[in-house]
Amino acid sequence: MKKWILFLVIVFFVQHSFSQQAVDSKKMNYIIMSKPNNIFYHDSLFRGSSQYKDLFYRTNDQQFINLFQKHQSNKVVGGVLSFIGAFATGFGVAYATSNNGNKTSGWIIAGSGFAATLVGGVLTFSGQRNLQQAVELFNAKYNKSTVGIGVSPTNAGLVLNF
Repeated sequence: MKKWILFLVIVFFVQHSFSQQAVDSKKMNYIIMSKPNNIFYHDSLFRGSSQYKDLFYRTNDQQFINLFQKHQSNKVVGGVLSFIGAFATGFGVAYATSNNGNKTSGWIIAGSGFAATLVGGVLTFSGQRNLQQAVELFNAKYNKSTVGIGVSPTNAGLVLNF
């Protein structure tokens, strides 16, 4: 009996969890996936900055462009630092634990590499935050309610977008 109650409680919590990211098809959305550069806009998924760069540059808004450039520079520098730091950490630990190397210098290299990995992670996260700010700013400025009249040779209609 206890197993069934536990099973029902788990099923209840799983059904009411909010694990999926909400996507509004009318707005620009920053999608969090394994690759950190994904934007969903007008029913299209833009993967990577080369695909969605035009979304920011076509507005000619310097604030969007600055946030995009900060995102790019933080992402690139963070990736490079993370890679170098991971390599240095591995090399330092291997050097410090080997019988041939100097243990002090090996641990200094490993600690420096770990610090570089942490700084790289912070920079990557900062770049993602800049992209999220750009998406929120874009939605605040350019997703306004609009009213239009659609006319065809035989029909007319009122269009309301919000």
